[in-house]
Amino acid sequence: MRLPRRTKPPVHGPAGYALGFTAAVFAGLLAVAAGATNHPILSLIAMVAVVDLIAMLSTVPAMLATAIVCWLLHAGFVLGRRGDLVFDDDSRDFGLTLLAAGLCSAAVATALRGSRRPTRTAVPRQRTAEPDLPSRAVVLAPTVERSPR
Repeated sequence: MRLPRRTKPPVHGPAGYALGFTAAVFAGLLAVAAGATNHPILSLIAMVAVVDLIAMLSTVPAMLATAIVCWLLHAGFVLGRRGDLVFDDDSRDFGLTLLAAGLCSAAVATALRGSRRPTRTAVPRQRTAEPDLPSRAVVLAPTVERSPR
């Protein structure tokens, strides 16, 4: 039994973190514009969506780095409101929620990537001789009678 070959995520290498960082900044801006400073659950929803997206598209280290950036943006601009990091119970719970959501999504993405099998193309078999034809060529030569000497 052959194990399926693992495929690389669609966005691998440093590009996964760059995408996560950019998406986290935009999600943070949209959440604050939508009133997340008064309702922090809006920021939670936006940041969990970003972390889950990066977990599905990229690698686990990129997802972890994105989760840290999301937590920093939430603790600094939603809870702190002026860029001052806030370390309280809400901040801790937000960080743990981001981590749990990201790890669950990364596990699902890894399982899905591992279950994909590369498609194989069928190679036609080599043609063989027909069963009623001999497999060796028979050379028919005229018989020549020899005269006795």
